[in-house]
Amino acid sequence: MDKKQALSKAMTLCSQREYNEAEIRSKLKTWGAEAVDIEEIMEELISQNFINDLRFAVAYARDKVRLNHWGKIKVRYMLSMARVSHAIIDQALNEIDDEVYLDVLGDLLKKKARELKNESDASLKRQKLVRFALGRGFEMELIIKVANSL
Repeated sequence: MDKKQALSKAMTLCSQREYNEAEIRSKLKTWGAEAVDIEEIMEELISQNFINDLRFAVAYARDKVRLNHWGKIKVRYMLSMARVSHAIIDQALNEIDDEVYLDVLGDLLKKKARELKNESDASLKRQKLVRFALGRGFEMELIIKVANSL
């Protein structure tokens, strides 16, 4: 694939959904683009705002919290696995609305509490709720605060 075709294909991909730099670099390598061409293509995509890691990270964080009911710890981990810089991850997590975040955690814990309605030991039930929310990537202090309000 020559440089012009690779650029066109990358632009098409980036116009359909958000991608970060690492994902597009990987795709370009898979398509067989030369290393020099990859750098030029990436510069072009960034200059034309087809790729913006901050925009990608903000959209990813917002979607994972609202749709997948993930906590900030899990979102941070997954973004770092996607090779997004820590500074951008911090900015993206700061964009998450605190009220929405607490609502997601509250709804998640209420739903799980209903599933545990047959649990007679209140202490054990609370431990299960805390472990569940920790597994989803929420912070311990928020989990305890929300669990106590249930």
